[in-house]
Amino acid sequence: MDEKTSLRYQLISAWCGPAFVVTFIIFWLGFGHNFPNPSPSLAPEVLKARYLDNLGEIRLGFIISMITVCLYMPWTCVLAGQMQRIEGKNMPMLSYLQLIGGALTVMVVSFSAMFWAVAAFRPEADAATFQLMTDTGWLCIDLQYACTTLQMVAAALVGLADRSKVPLFPRWVCYLTIWCGISFFPASLTGVMKDGPFAWSGVLSFYFPYFCWLCWYSTASVFMIKEIRRRMNVAEPVAASRLAAA
Repeated sequence: MDEKTSLRYQLISAWCGPAFVVTFIIFWLGFGHNFPNPSPSLAPEVLKARYLDNLGEIRLGFIISMITVCLYMPWTCVLAGQMQRIEGKNMPMLSYLQLIGGALTVMVVSFSAMFWAVAAFRPEADAATFQLMTDTGWLCIDLQYACTTLQMVAAALVGLADRSKVPLFPRWVCYLTIWCGISFFPASLTGVMKDGPFAWSGVLSFYFPYFCWLCWYSTASVFMIKEIRRRMNVAEPVAASRLAAA
């Protein structure tokens, strides 16, 4: 594959980042009625009524979410390639770690949506089943945050080690990435807390870390796209001169 085609695919994959953010907000948060998300202290009957009152939207939201979360995959691959160029000839361990962390993030988000889609699949089920599926989905996505945190920290460490004239990420983006990654730590308490800021519906376990995650993802996407466009601008004159020489 020639460089021009490769860069075109990379640009498309990098734009999957903004596409993921938009679809995640619309379907996972909006149609899925995860904003605001249900409190773990809700009575089973109240929780079931919440599903039944919004059954069509919840089904649509989580089914589409399980499809569009795959946009995270090509974006992660592009970031891994850009990180590998920075790591150079050494074993690109951090690039691999970021790649695996991104792949696992896709699975975690997918499985959480799947549990909620299963709950909405059988509206005739008893209220306890709705509660169990809802609990499983939220604990799945909240307690397995570490794979996403490692993805973010790996990207930040490579960014801080970047000594090129035009680095992939400014240093402030790298520090922001680390901060956003560790913002998920309070979610560790969602496995025991049913009320307050550390419950899965709380400020410290949901609103703040998810906001930070989407901010990092959007910011990183901007600089990844800029880097690919810069390389495309460099590659075009070189390709033109080679063609002229031929």
